[in-house]
Amino acid sequence: MCDPIILRETSTTRLIFKPSIVHNASQPEASVRGYFIFQKKGRNENWIDYKQLNLSDLRADEWIQLEIKSKELLELFKGLSPLYDISHKDGIPIGEAQYVKVEANLEELSNVTEGDLEKFFQLHKKAGVKLLESLLNYTIGIDDPQHVIEHLEKMEIDSLMKLNSLVGLSNLRRCLKLWRENTNNSDEEFWQQTFLENTLILSQIFPFPVLLIEGKAYVGGKSYDNTGGNLVDFLCSNEITKNAVLIEIKTPTTKLLGRKYRSNVFNISQEISGAVIQLSNYRNSFYLDYDSITREKLEALEAFSPHCVVIAGNIGEELSSDTQRKSFELFRNNLKDTQVISFDELFGRIEGLIGLLEE
Repeated sequence: MCDPIILRETSTTRLIFKPSIVHNASQPEASVRGYFIFQKKGRNENWIDYKQLNLSDLRADEWIQLEIKSKELLELFKGLSPLYDISHKDGIPIGEAQYVKVEANLEELSNVTEGDLEKFFQLHKKAGVKLLESLLNYTIGIDDPQHVIEHLEKMEIDSLMKLNSLVGLSNLRRCLKLWRENTNNSDEEFWQQTFLENTLILSQIFPFPVLLIEGKAYVGGKSYDNTGGNLVDFLCSNEITKNAVLIEIKTPTTKLLGRKYRSNVFNISQEISGAVIQLSNYRNSFYLDYDSITREKLEALEAFSPHCVVIAGNIGEELSSDTQRKSFELFRNNLKDTQVISFDELFGRIEGLIGLLEE
């Protein structure tokens, strides 16, 4: 027995065809039968068959005419066709089975070979990219991805590495595009949010894997009246050793150097020197208040020797002379506990990584 095919329906009446799949040994192609039922809606809102009439009881001068309109006949045809397909493919399903109706072109898609897909992408590049995007979005949205993971595990290791490189390459290119479109963006909150959404950028600073603990993180420093707390832009950790990493960001337009001090020396800008001292203060307060700060996150964070980083400025845009570059390098290379890196250096590493992945 199969679900009824609704041919005609109003608020109180409807005409349905109730089909069933049968085993027809003498004529296997004729595998579906059924009967028309005219129903009325009862008091409890259930559909009730409207009077049964046995055609064999008709007398010689009696007859019945049942009109099936063209639209209703089409619905009947569309409803019966998949039932014939099921019976020819699966026979009579054992127990209870549920089938999902799909369009014919989607059903054919399940039988497409890798060669067919390759030809399709070559001939219809724009449509192919759109199809790939839709498939990826669908895959990402699956509540239980275990089935997808099982298929990925069956792929050859070389194919998985290429797939991983493609995903990483796409993300890196997007980050690089964002940088090129915002090299003069002086909104610190914009960069805070950008790094928060793209932690891959921050990971390029270090030679070790980095875990982002929190953005705008409290790192101690409050006095007895609960004032004066320190908030670092990003609190991270070495994912292996758990050693803390404190990151303070400025903007690409932040000045790196101040006025010329002597003929061959430039002062460091107030913004950079202030950021370095501020970060040193954060590091100190983190040491002092470590126990209270990490009470709930002790396993994810340690304070062996916190690594400090200031991200600011644009060397390529600002430091045009050897004297300027020398002054800046002498300053940052003599810092003991803090690393200063410019925005263009950081995104330059991403550009270099893109070149490696493209190869």
